[in-house]
Amino acid sequence: MTAFLGLPARRRTVILLYPKVDHEKDYLYFWMPFSLLSVAKPLIDDGIADVVLFDGNQNDARAWERLLDERLDDAVCIGVSVMTGGGQIAHALDLVGRAKSRPNCPPVVFGGPHVNVLAEQTAEHELVDAVLVGPGQRSMPEFVRALLGGQRLEEVAGLIMRRPDGPLRGPDNPPRTGVMGKYPWHLLNIADYIRDDPTVAPRTLNYISSQGCVYKCQFCYELTYQRKYSAMAAHDIVEDVLELQRAHGMSGVKFYDADWFVNLKRAAAFCDEIIERGIDLAWAASINPNDIRKARRSGLDILTKIAASGGSRLLMGVESGSDRVLRDVVRKEIDREGILDVAADIADHGILGSYTFIIGFPGETTAEQDETYDLMERLRELTPTPETRVHLFAPYPGTPLYAESLRQGFEPPSSLEGWARYDYYESQTPWTSAAMVERARSGTRMKTRPAASGSCP
Repeated sequence: MTAFLGLPARRRTVILLYPKVDHEKDYLYFWMPFSLLSVAKPLIDDGIADVVLFDGNQNDARAWERLLDERLDDAVCIGVSVMTGGGQIAHALDLVGRAKSRPNCPPVVFGGPHVNVLAEQTAEHELVDAVLVGPGQRSMPEFVRALLGGQRLEEVAGLIMRRPDGPLRGPDNPPRTGVMGKYPWHLLNIADYIRDDPTVAPRTLNYISSQGCVYKCQFCYELTYQRKYSAMAAHDIVEDVLELQRAHGMSGVKFYDADWFVNLKRAAAFCDEIIERGIDLAWAASINPNDIRKARRSGLDILTKIAASGGSRLLMGVESGSDRVLRDVVRKEIDREGILDVAADIADHGILGSYTFIIGFPGETTAEQDETYDLMERLRELTPTPETRVHLFAPYPGTPLYAESLRQGFEPPSSLEGWARYDYYESQTPWTSAAMVERARSGTRMKTRPAASGSCP
């Protein structure tokens, strides 16, 4: 890496790479690369470097080669965001290998969810010059400054870098990101991300307005990362969404926050502003069942506000229909009857419930799996008929259930290439099977018919 220091002055561009994610067959939607938009923002706002963002979900390897032809000579580094599973690591290694084959390739730094839990293993790969652990909003600007000679590499928060005399490590990078602000939308062609979503609106754009989660689900990456909750203010969300609506004619927004309702006051303020200003916008968001119970206890009729402001769909992780699994394995802080009660309340307000489940937890019995499928059938008796999606349990590094999976015989990949082949849509543990995968897929019932043009369900 030291050979990269003192790069020519013309190198003032950061190339940010979001590799393609391989979704399940017939999966209709994907999200914008918000992780890299968040990293790009301080680089641009603080005048550190220009940014080019390459989204592998929208562009193929030939487009990547063209970008390298045009911009690699100007690049101070290539930043890559990867998550565990979904094929993203494999696509990252392919594209980075193409860049590394060129004599003018600058240093390549990896970050993202996978790096945050397996940093040392990632840093050992021959295509990886450095990794950044923790929020990239803080570490990436420091790394770029160091490459440009503005500070010492040893000062870069979260940095791990191979050197002949041993790895260089920067100080800790605390999981705090601060108040979120408007994304640098000009880095993307927004029109490419608008989708006809049958559960929201014909022209729906996804959006992330917060980071972090306060709940303790034992399988979840958010728990491992321990990222402090941060969010955009309600008014700022409304203003940004309105600007996007005016510029791109979008009729709906789908919030992909881990839990959009962590801050109930913020959620209520968003709904109130949409209602008071008469904004014509359909929207959907994720919610934890305990958010609704908290709202009830505080006297906040959040479901009425959601429905009145155009909220058409609520995505909720239910996980299991077994009280033992919910209590002792997942630690969901709610039981089966509580879930049915919350789901009925959502349906009574005319809001579509979309419920996700996981089959194959460590120690889960066949009878407990049957309870989960039975709960799905109970939920489908509601009107409007809810969506259900069933996932097969896949151990995620760093989570409590990953450690339990190791104890029960799961053998994880031992290298970055191994994780590149990790497919969370297929059986990954000794106690799950192809038959369980097929049963899970049969329990998945989503609304995939495009919304009628000009109408919103």
